[in-house]
Amino acid sequence: HLLGLINDVLDMSKIESGKLTLNVDQVSLREMMDSIVSIVQPQMHMKNQQFNVSIHDIATENVYCDSVRINQVLLNLLSNAIKFTPEKGTITLVLYQDESEKGDDYVQIHLEVHDTGYGMSPEFCKRIFDSFSREDTDRVHKTEGTGLGMAITKYIVDAMQGTIELDSEPGQGTEFRVTLDLEKASTPEQEM
Repeated sequence: HLLGLINDVLDMSKIESGKLTLNVDQVSLREMMDSIVSIVQPQMHMKNQQFNVSIHDIATENVYCDSVRINQVLLNLLSNAIKFTPEKGTITLVLYQDESEKGDDYVQIHLEVHDTGYGMSPEFCKRIFDSFSREDTDRVHKTEGTGLGMAITKYIVDAMQGTIELDSEPGQGTEFRVTLDLEKASTPEQEM
Protein backbone atom coordinates (compact mmCIF):
# COMPACT_ATOMS: atom_id res chain seq x y z
CA HIS A 1 0.00 0.00 0.00
CA LEU A 2 2.83 2.41 0.88
CA LEU A 3 4.61 1.62 -2.38
CA GLY A 4 1.38 2.43 -4.24
CA LEU A 5 1.07 5.77 -2.42
CA ILE A 6 4.69 6.69 -3.12
CA ASN A 7 4.38 5.80 -6.82
CA ASP A 8 1.19 7.87 -7.15
CA VAL A 9 2.82 10.89 -5.51
CA LEU A 10 5.94 10.52 -7.69
CA ASP A 11 3.80 10.24 -10.83
CA MET A 12 1.82 13.37 -9.90
CA SER A 13 5.10 15.17 -9.23
CA LYS A 14 6.35 14.18 -12.70
CA ILE A 15 3.05 15.25 -14.28
CA GLU A 16 3.07 18.63 -12.55
CA SER A 17 6.67 19.31 -13.62
CA GLY A 18 6.01 18.10 -17.19
CA LYS A 19 8.45 15.20 -16.79
CA LEU A 20 6.11 12.23 -17.29
CA THR A 21 7.03 10.92 -20.74
CA LEU A 22 5.76 8.05 -22.87
CA ASN A 23 8.16 5.27 -23.91
CA VAL A 24 6.65 3.94 -27.14
CA ASP A 25 7.52 0.40 -28.15
CA GLN A 26 5.97 -2.51 -30.02
CA VAL A 27 3.37 -4.24 -27.87
CA SER A 28 1.24 -7.36 -28.28
CA LEU A 29 -2.32 -6.65 -27.10
CA ARG A 30 -2.67 -10.37 -26.35
CA GLU A 31 0.31 -10.33 -23.96
CA MET A 32 -0.84 -7.06 -22.40
CA MET A 33 -4.30 -8.50 -21.65
CA ASP A 34 -2.81 -11.77 -20.34
CA SER A 35 -0.57 -9.91 -17.89
CA ILE A 36 -3.41 -7.63 -16.67
CA VAL A 37 -5.69 -10.63 -16.08
CA SER A 38 -3.01 -12.52 -14.14
CA ILE A 39 -2.35 -9.48 -11.91
CA VAL A 40 -5.98 -8.72 -10.95
CA GLN A 41 -7.49 -12.22 -10.88
CA PRO A 42 -6.17 -13.16 -7.40
CA GLN A 43 -7.66 -10.00 -5.84
CA MET A 44 -11.05 -10.72 -7.42
CA HIS A 45 -10.84 -14.34 -6.32
CA MET A 46 -10.31 -13.20 -2.72
CA LYS A 47 -13.52 -11.12 -2.90
CA ASN A 48 -15.51 -13.86 -4.70
CA GLN A 49 -16.05 -11.48 -7.61
CA GLN A 50 -16.89 -12.73 -11.08
CA PHE A 51 -14.41 -11.55 -13.71
CA ASN A 52 -15.40 -11.52 -17.38
CA VAL A 53 -12.94 -10.69 -20.16
CA SER A 54 -14.28 -10.00 -23.65
CA ILE A 55 -11.91 -9.51 -26.60
CA HIS A 56 -13.43 -9.14 -30.06
CA ASP A 57 -12.93 -7.52 -33.48
CA ILE A 58 -9.14 -7.51 -33.20
CA ALA A 59 -7.67 -6.89 -36.66
CA THR A 60 -4.20 -5.83 -35.46
CA GLU A 61 -2.69 -7.53 -32.41
CA ASN A 62 0.67 -5.70 -32.44
CA VAL A 63 0.72 -1.93 -31.99
CA TYR A 64 3.11 0.83 -30.92
CA CYS A 65 2.39 2.33 -27.49
CA ASP A 66 3.71 2.72 -23.96
CA SER A 67 2.61 -0.62 -22.51
CA VAL A 68 3.65 0.31 -18.96
CA ARG A 69 1.35 3.35 -19.02
CA ILE A 70 -1.57 1.49 -20.64
CA ASN A 71 -1.16 -1.20 -17.97
CA GLN A 72 -1.21 1.55 -15.34
CA VAL A 73 -4.48 2.93 -16.75
CA LEU A 74 -6.11 -0.52 -16.78
CA LEU A 75 -4.81 -1.44 -13.31
CA ASN A 76 -6.11 1.86 -11.87
CA LEU A 77 -9.56 1.25 -13.39
CA LEU A 78 -9.66 -2.42 -12.38
CA SER A 79 -8.36 -1.88 -8.84
CA ASN A 80 -11.06 0.77 -8.30
CA ALA A 81 -13.65 -1.67 -9.65
CA ILE A 82 -12.40 -4.33 -7.23
CA LYS A 83 -12.38 -1.92 -4.26
CA PHE A 84 -15.85 -0.52 -4.88
CA THR A 85 -17.64 -3.70 -5.96
CA PRO A 86 -19.01 -5.88 -3.15
CA GLU A 87 -18.37 -9.60 -2.77
CA LYS A 88 -19.98 -11.71 -5.52
CA GLY A 89 -20.21 -8.65 -7.76
CA THR A 90 -19.18 -8.73 -11.41
CA ILE A 91 -16.34 -6.90 -13.16
CA THR A 92 -15.95 -6.99 -16.94
CA LEU A 93 -12.92 -5.99 -19.02
CA VAL A 94 -13.55 -5.43 -22.75
CA LEU A 95 -11.09 -4.84 -25.60
CA TYR A 96 -12.10 -4.30 -29.21
CA GLN A 97 -10.90 -2.37 -32.25
CA ASP A 98 -12.29 -0.06 -34.94
CA GLU A 99 -10.81 1.65 -37.95
CA SER A 100 -8.93 4.80 -36.98
CA GLU A 101 -9.68 8.25 -38.37
CA LYS A 102 -5.88 8.71 -38.50
CA GLY A 103 -5.70 6.39 -41.52
CA ASP A 104 -4.69 2.85 -42.49
CA ASP A 105 -1.47 2.87 -40.46
CA TYR A 106 -3.45 3.23 -37.23
CA VAL A 107 -6.08 1.26 -35.37
CA GLN A 108 -8.53 2.57 -32.78
CA ILE A 109 -8.64 0.46 -29.64
CA HIS A 110 -11.44 0.56 -27.08
CA LEU A 111 -10.83 -0.56 -23.50
CA GLU A 112 -13.82 -0.76 -21.16
CA VAL A 113 -14.14 -1.64 -17.48
CA HIS A 114 -17.66 -2.28 -16.19
CA ASP A 115 -18.57 -3.17 -12.61
CA THR A 116 -21.73 -3.87 -10.61
CA GLY A 117 -20.36 -1.88 -7.67
CA TYR A 118 -21.62 0.94 -5.51
CA GLY A 119 -21.48 3.57 -8.26
CA MET A 120 -20.87 7.30 -7.87
CA SER A 121 -22.98 10.41 -7.58
CA PRO A 122 -23.29 12.69 -10.66
CA GLU A 123 -21.53 15.46 -8.69
CA PHE A 124 -18.50 13.26 -7.96
CA CYS A 125 -18.33 12.00 -11.57
CA LYS A 126 -17.59 15.61 -12.60
CA ARG A 127 -14.56 15.80 -10.27
CA ILE A 128 -13.24 12.24 -10.36
CA PHE A 129 -10.23 13.20 -12.49
CA ASP A 130 -9.10 15.98 -10.10
CA SER A 131 -6.05 15.35 -7.89
CA PHE A 132 -6.78 14.05 -4.36
CA SER A 133 -10.47 13.73 -5.24
CA ARG A 134 -12.39 11.10 -3.26
CA GLU A 135 -16.13 10.83 -2.78
CA ASP A 136 -17.23 11.89 0.70
CA THR A 137 -19.11 8.77 1.83
CA ASP A 138 -18.54 6.31 4.68
CA ARG A 139 -17.86 3.50 2.23
CA VAL A 140 -15.08 5.47 0.51
CA HIS A 141 -13.55 6.59 3.84
CA LYS A 142 -13.15 2.92 4.80
CA THR A 143 -11.29 2.16 1.52
CA GLU A 144 -7.55 2.80 1.09
CA GLY A 145 -6.51 5.33 -1.54
CA THR A 146 -5.04 8.75 -2.22
CA GLY A 147 -7.47 10.07 -4.81
CA LEU A 148 -4.57 10.37 -7.28
CA GLY A 149 -5.13 7.25 -9.41
CA MET A 150 -7.84 8.73 -11.64
CA ALA A 151 -5.98 12.04 -12.11
CA ILE A 152 -2.92 10.07 -13.25
CA THR A 153 -5.11 7.87 -15.49
CA LYS A 154 -6.64 10.93 -17.19
CA TYR A 155 -3.22 12.49 -17.71
CA ILE A 156 -1.83 9.31 -19.34
CA VAL A 157 -4.85 8.97 -21.65
CA ASP A 158 -4.55 12.67 -22.61
CA ALA A 159 -0.79 12.25 -23.24
CA MET A 160 -1.67 9.38 -25.62
CA GLN A 161 -4.17 11.72 -27.33
CA GLY A 162 -7.03 9.43 -26.33
CA THR A 163 -10.31 9.91 -24.50
CA ILE A 164 -11.74 8.53 -21.26
CA GLU A 165 -15.45 8.64 -20.42
CA LEU A 166 -17.53 7.25 -17.61
CA ASP A 167 -21.13 6.42 -16.75
CA SER A 168 -22.06 5.76 -13.14
CA GLU A 169 -25.05 5.90 -10.84
CA PRO A 170 -25.23 5.19 -7.12
CA GLY A 171 -26.15 1.53 -6.63
CA GLN A 172 -25.95 0.82 -10.37
CA GLY A 173 -22.22 0.30 -10.92
CA THR A 174 -19.72 2.15 -13.09
CA GLU A 175 -18.45 1.93 -16.66
CA PHE A 176 -15.21 3.51 -17.90
CA ARG A 177 -14.42 3.70 -21.64
CA VAL A 178 -10.92 4.49 -22.93
CA THR A 179 -10.35 5.08 -26.66
CA LEU A 180 -6.85 5.29 -28.17
CA ASP A 181 -5.57 5.54 -31.74
CA LEU A 182 -2.39 3.47 -31.95
CA GLU A 183 0.02 2.92 -34.80
CA LYS A 184 -0.02 -0.60 -36.22
CA ALA A 185 3.15 -2.68 -35.92
CA SER A 186 4.03 -4.76 -38.97
CA THR A 187 4.84 -8.03 -37.16
CA PRO A 188 3.00 -11.10 -38.49
CA GLU A 189 0.22 -12.06 -36.11
CA GLN A 190 -1.65 -15.15 -35.03
CA GLU A 191 -5.40 -15.21 -34.58
CA MET A 192 -6.08 -13.47 -31.25
